[in-house]
Amino acid sequence: MTVSAEAALAGVQSAIAAYTRALDAGRTEEIPPLFTEDGVAEIVGQGTFEGREAIGKAYGAFTPQVPQLHLVGNTILTSPPGEEVTARSNLVFLARGEQGWAVQLVGAYDDTLVLRDGAWLFSKRVTTFV
Repeated sequence: MTVSAEAALAGVQSAIAAYTRALDAGRTEEIPPLFTEDGVAEIVGQGTFEGREAIGKAYGAFTPQVPQLHLVGNTILTSPPGEEVTARSNLVFLARGEQGWAVQLVGAYDDTLVLRDGAWLFSKRVTTFV
């Protein structure tokens, strides 16, 4: 199957948006289905979680205690488009406290996604903080 760069980038951005919106809203049960069955989520400094069950358990512990917002941008494809693609995105994580919104973390996502039944799923997501 031939996938254009534009279609691949749009699919990747859609998967990233679904991930961040679910996480920010505390709907962590929506995170595992965004990964392949044997997907890997690595959060540098916190752990590596393999498979949907482990990913669900890990992300269940990330339920927001205060309003939060992941801002993801500058996403680029780092491999030629096909049924598998790699991408890199910048990440800014904000939380709202008594003084208003404040930056908590800055980092990056390095993703590998695969096209399955018309949907882009993470096969590996590595989150790093700078």
